[in-house]
Amino acid sequence: MSPVRERASAGLVVAVATISIATVLLPLAVPAAGATPTAAVAPVVATAATGIDTLTWAACPASSLEDEYYGMPRADVLCATVPIPLDHSDPGGRKVDVEIRRITAAGDRTGTVFGNPGGPGADARTLWYSAIDAAQDSPMDTIRRDHDLVVVQPRGLEGAGSLECAPDRAGELSAVAAAKACMDADSELVSSITTENLVRDHEYVRQAMGLGRITYFGYSYGTAIGMMYQTLFPESIERMLLDSSVGPTETWWYDFHRHQAENRHQARDYVLGWIAQNDATYDLGNTPLKVYRRIHELDLTEGRAAARFLPPPAQPGDEVLGSLSGGSAGASAEPFTAGSADALTTGSARLDNAAAASSGAFNRDVEGAKGYFTVLDANSRNPSVWSDIAWTISAKIHGTLTDPPTPDELEEQIVEGLPAPVMTSDSQTYLTILNCNETAPPSGIPLAGVLLGSSDSVGSTREDSWALEEQTPYCLYPPSTVPPRIVANDMAAPPLILQSDHDPNTPGMFGPITAAATGGTLVRIRGTVHCHFDTGNLRVDAVVLDYLHTGEVPEGLYLDTPVPAPEPAPWV
Repeated sequence: MSPVRERASAGLVVAVATISIATVLLPLAVPAAGATPTAAVAPVVATAATGIDTLTWAACPASSLEDEYYGMPRADVLCATVPIPLDHSDPGGRKVDVEIRRITAAGDRTGTVFGNPGGPGADARTLWYSAIDAAQDSPMDTIRRDHDLVVVQPRGLEGAGSLECAPDRAGELSAVAAAKACMDADSELVSSITTENLVRDHEYVRQAMGLGRITYFGYSYGTAIGMMYQTLFPESIERMLLDSSVGPTETWWYDFHRHQAENRHQARDYVLGWIAQNDATYDLGNTPLKVYRRIHELDLTEGRAAARFLPPPAQPGDEVLGSLSGGSAGASAEPFTAGSADALTTGSARLDNAAAASSGAFNRDVEGAKGYFTVLDANSRNPSVWSDIAWTISAKIHGTLTDPPTPDELEEQIVEGLPAPVMTSDSQTYLTILNCNETAPPSGIPLAGVLLGSSDSVGSTREDSWALEEQTPYCLYPPSTVPPRIVANDMAAPPLILQSDHDPNTPGMFGPITAAATGGTLVRIRGTVHCHFDTGNLRVDAVVLDYLHTGEVPEGLYLDTPVPAPEPAPWV
């Protein structure tokens, strides 16, 4: 699915629906005014470093296939279990046993890096494994020379008070119903799963390890933990990397999906543009709109899962039905402007979808089937698989392969080839729990339910429907807290923020917002990739390593994501 740091969680034993690609790795919601937390949490004052590690460490057992692959148990990967207060304002009350993993520095230790891979609900325990991969030359190797690498498994996941909610109803419940089942099973633990408590858990471990200032790396939702760490315990942080930020609390959760829907459209257009640039290879059209139409027509012809996606803006050379010449008649006429053509083709797409719906085309979809466009959309942030997708679509259209993979087969092949699972259905439930705990009912579109109900008949796009779903009530219990407003408290060095322009998971607009809220320095990155450090972008890696050394980042950096070259057909 993504960078290797986005790991799947197996912590919640619940009955849930399979997670959709659309909701992977996303935080989602703004607490509405007037939302009341169930209890105020007294601030925990960070104590000075004692230099004394009070934890009991032992070599980590091989508790997963990935652990076995990396040779657990081994002397340089240590585990400890910490009984952390469920309620930090009641240190003598109920505890939850949280697993801590530490990869020890290869040389003399001068610092410690804590990190979280996102989700919410991603298993943190394998986050730093690139630093112990003998076959991989990783920038984490450089950091590990003189830093310990530590992860604190989020409460509620496997190894940190695993929830057992409805194991006898596997496959029956939606993530929303499963979240309610979890709340009914253990409301004390479930209501404590909040960003603020995850931060306080990290701070509790920092103190228990006798550490002074730490460095914190947050990826995707993990950036929310980082921003709140700066708000609550700035004196505990030496350096902070916020990689693909979710934005401050003003943009979390429900409103997040409305912005994300727009960025998903942009990310898909970016991939269509890449295919068009390589038309000599794939023969699918030399403009994004032409590529879009070929794939859209293919899905309609297949009668399986016709895509309800907005087309990209028209460009010179595109023939847009109903458009007029932008200049005088004749060969010298200028092409119609992209903006106007885009408005026309968007309307045309809605009419096409409405016609398909009225003719019953959508009703003929095979249940659970995917269209090729859906596969492309789901993998817009994975440049490594763009060529395979384009080749498969080309082979299907031009008949150059006797039996090309169906969309479902193609998606299965892609998932199997990625370095880590996408996310588990249990992770979707965890995300829903944290969402509901921090979110008052949305104050967005009042008629969302009505609009959603009519979306098929009016031909709404996938983005429209998805964003509307986030405006309809889906939390079956009230929030347990209102997240604190993010404050740009002074740390040893301002945060470093990495943000893609067209990341479909964490929209580019959140980069400047995060920089303003934290006082950090933004590094913009072209492209669609979600999470950048230690994923092969050498310029990004160099900026991060220099920041860790100096605490400084040049202003105004705008870096490229390596764009893949067309590869040979995967079946050759």
